[in-house]
Amino acid sequence: MLSLTRLLVLLLATGIGASGRKNKYIVPGATWYDTDGQILSAHAGGIVEHEGRWYWFGQNERQEDKDLFSGINVYSSDDLLDWKNEGRALSPVPGTDIAPDLVAERPKAVFDPVNKNWVLWFHSDNSTYGLLRQGVATSPNITGPYEFQKAFSPLGGTSQDFGLFQDVDGSAYALYSNGDDPAAHDNLISRMKPGFTDLEEVVYTFLDFDLEAPAIVFSGKRYYILMSHKTGYRPNNVVVFSAEKLAGPWSIQSYVAPSGTRTFNSQSTMAFAVNGSHETTILYCGDQWATAKDLYESTYIWLPAEVDDRTGSFTIGWHDLYSIDVNTGKVTYPEGQTYEAEDGVVTGSAYKTVCCAQHSLETHCDLIQVFPNSSITIDNIVGTGNPQWVSLYYHNPDGLCTYRRYP
Repeated sequence: MLSLTRLLVLLLATGIGASGRKNKYIVPGATWYDTDGQILSAHAGGIVEHEGRWYWFGQNERQEDKDLFSGINVYSSDDLLDWKNEGRALSPVPGTDIAPDLVAERPKAVFDPVNKNWVLWFHSDNSTYGLLRQGVATSPNITGPYEFQKAFSPLGGTSQDFGLFQDVDGSAYALYSNGDDPAAHDNLISRMKPGFTDLEEVVYTFLDFDLEAPAIVFSGKRYYILMSHKTGYRPNNVVVFSAEKLAGPWSIQSYVAPSGTRTFNSQSTMAFAVNGSHETTILYCGDQWATAKDLYESTYIWLPAEVDDRTGSFTIGWHDLYSIDVNTGKVTYPEGQTYEAEDGVVTGSAYKTVCCAQHSLETHCDLIQVFPNSSITIDNIVGTGNPQWVSLYYHNPDGLCTYRRYP
């Protein structure tokens, strides 16, 4: 039984969705379409900027693709809103460590100035996640196609979720947890060798933290590493640590979002800075995973972060939609009309009550409890006559009073 406990309707004029139409806003949690009008499929991905364009690498997860590994896609954009499908960066190769029945996920790309190649890193594994390796492919072109080079055990150890960070001095680092065995449960930052196809040494160990989905971003003064807890495809509270140097010392962990939100139902996958002429905006990027059988239904949560280098604070708040100017770095939040559920007309067993204040994301906590065979109707909603965005807010009253929002 699903019990709606709060309802808000927000109407905003938008230009989202149809084939051939420019995206006007980034809409966290909504289905994202590429410039061909197709669903953008780049899950657990990584973004790199090159010659004025952004390139987004991610796992191909589509309903029609039944193989465990069906490829890694790459998209490009000059505004972070509209993404062109540049095709398959890496495709399965039967009989190798990137065969269709194996795992290649969480791709990240970096340019190798030594050999003038692009290097694509990823988590490499089998169907039971028993190999716990890292994989490398290379290409002279950023969009590929990439040629598989090897899968290996990093520094003789094991590796789960993979992340990659390139520092301002050009050095590159692999980010990963070393497994679930009793002797493991650590998270590592390891520097890559020149050429970026192998690892050189561990520069920091988060001893016995047992986290995954690592991502590092540099604000210009401090490093911030985001990691999530190990709960499979179920969302949890993503944590952040900060440091002045990659080798530490690192701060204690704190949540990036209100604890009852489970990071707005997302898992960290990457974070990057938009260095504009007026300001620098850091974006948190997460995957809102569906079930393991329906990964193609997963969506993306991109939200601007509030960063305070004095205290090492990195937090995100919820926004239904927003736009970002990649030239200036400024974020704009459109305004719309809000309708309160408490002003609606209820039928059946629905009634007005209050929410659990300790998890509320709003200072105003009146809500309508809705049960099966009951309803709430909000009248006098005035549209603009143009396509509009509608957001519904509600709580699903499980044990954590989880905040949820669906477009």
